[in-house]
Amino acid sequence: MLAKAFGLPSYLIWNPLTFLIRSYLLENSCSCPACGSENFVKDGHNERKTMPDMQMLECKDCERNFSLRAGTIFYWKHASMGELFLISWIFSIGGSRRLVRKWICDIGSYCASEWFERLEKALGEANGIVPRFLDGFFQADEMEIRSFGERPLIMGVKRSDGKIFETPIPGDSALEFKSALKAADQEIGPILNLMTDGHTSYPQATEWLGITHYPVNRSEKGFVDEHGFHANGVENLWSHERGWIEAARGYNSMKTLRRAVKAHQTYHNHIKQSAAPVWSFLKILSNN
Repeated sequence: MLAKAFGLPSYLIWNPLTFLIRSYLLENSCSCPACGSENFVKDGHNERKTMPDMQMLECKDCERNFSLRAGTIFYWKHASMGELFLISWIFSIGGSRRLVRKWICDIGSYCASEWFERLEKALGEANGIVPRFLDGFFQADEMEIRSFGERPLIMGVKRSDGKIFETPIPGDSALEFKSALKAADQEIGPILNLMTDGHTSYPQATEWLGITHYPVNRSEKGFVDEHGFHANGVENLWSHERGWIEAARGYNSMKTLRRAVKAHQTYHNHIKQSAAPVWSFLKILSNN
């Protein structure tokens, strides 16, 4: 698929990458999907004309035969594991379904949508494992985008160590801000103190949640007030990530837009900031 697009023989890139992923799965995250046992042996390859060869395994406890890809994002019949890993990486960096779909469009829009959903869910499920942070100081901001004929907001909350929370919300009412901030508190909180711009919904939302609010009205006080409070950190986040979010505008519902945004949150918190981004990415994809 990708090899054909670039005019390269697959063995130059995808086969070595597939071999590395196969070795990683065998050593770190492979278990029987029926009984959960890690007591298995190799059992040849599942060779089909319409799909890349798959390493098959046999469970020594329940005697079930299963694929090495089972339970991972790589369990997809249209490409090798090396191709899928590279496509996933490109999508996570760029955010554009349109760009990635060019390489997989020949298998049909339904199959492509199914794969995107699996990838985004696999990444999004990792959002609940950010270590708790006790500093308590956070910054929040919102960005309006155009998608599926609407103008939803993307709310971003950033804590002082760089971890972020992102979610789309359909409007800018205090109730919707409250729901988003409550979700942020659960994922990267506890939020004790929140610095924001002068949006009128933050005071009520933070009062409901018992959060101390520090608004900075830029039209009156500039970007930093006399007490040193500001939201520059999350503003800088938006300036760097705006391209990714704009590339994700092509989603056709709030549900699919949310999946994309939460997948991006995982990429930022667990992969981009890690010491070994590629291995962190592979670990997340292999465990889902």
